[in-house]
Amino acid sequence: MRRVGIAAGTLGGVAGLAYGAQRLAATRMRRAHDGDARRALEADTYLDHRLDTHDRGTIYVVERGNELDPPIVLSHGVTLSVRTWFHQLEELPKEGFRAIAFDHRGHGRSVLGREGHTLENLGRDVKTVLEGLDLHGAVLVGHSIGGVAVQSFVTRFPHIAAERVAGIVLLSTLAYTPFGSRSTRTKARLEKISRRTPNAQWLWDAPNLGFLAARVGFGKNPHPSHVDLVRKMMSECPPETRRDAPRVLVGLDLTRELPNVRIPTLVVVGTADVLTPPFEARRIAKLIPGARLELLRDGGHMLMLERTDELDRLIVDFARDVRGVAT
Repeated sequence: MRRVGIAAGTLGGVAGLAYGAQRLAATRMRRAHDGDARRALEADTYLDHRLDTHDRGTIYVVERGNELDPPIVLSHGVTLSVRTWFHQLEELPKEGFRAIAFDHRGHGRSVLGREGHTLENLGRDVKTVLEGLDLHGAVLVGHSIGGVAVQSFVTRFPHIAAERVAGIVLLSTLAYTPFGSRSTRTKARLEKISRRTPNAQWLWDAPNLGFLAARVGFGKNPHPSHVDLVRKMMSECPPETRRDAPRVLVGLDLTRELPNVRIPTLVVVGTADVLTPPFEARRIAKLIPGARLELLRDGGHMLMLERTDELDRLIVDFARDVRGVAT
């Protein structure tokens, strides 16, 4: 028993030292004065809209650029917000595009409708933005679960997509999760388990621990302010949304629908993305006819922040190509 106690004490001491070292590292990283993400949505030049959903919710939309320029619609990941896209909202209009970003239902300034978070509602809310702003020739850029939203829209509303969408960019996303093809009963059990997830508000409110947790979403050498921006968005996300919105991914399986997509598609992923690894992007690119795959070396899950220039160039070139716009 004494040996067991000594071993446990030693392990506890090592764990404590490791935790202390990680906390010290987080503190040092957070104090780095890159300050880039402080600009996120601080400009007073954004136009904003609130669009009614089919189930009495509202979708909050911001945009920048000339209303007559070709639209690029930006769909963020789960538990984040339009602030994810602050670089693109600044830079895409300089390239002659109308940059539009929206908060998913229950996120940011959008209001959850009566039907809650479902795969179908992800697609319906994209439809709400396109029809509410009467967009044509749009390029849809979907990140993570925002990419699932884009896939849901183009597979559930193919005729509307054909009328209003010129191309889609699927960024750091997926089309299938484990048990995706299993029975409804299995999925119901998994959803029941996911409802028991404890509230992690304390984690995202803790500057150092939250920073370390958010750091998982990044690849090599991220800006500390970008990591902290993600932490803050996670902290600001309502606890109910953090609990309920990810359940859309339980039993996800779009693999049978994707071969029917007839819209030009660009699939982008970072080689160091541990949340939606490159094999997920390869699966999507293989299933959608004619899809192009781009891998960004050492990039993580948050490419719009950590690889801004490379990603923006890919989006702009793709948007010009699918619309036949001269460079």
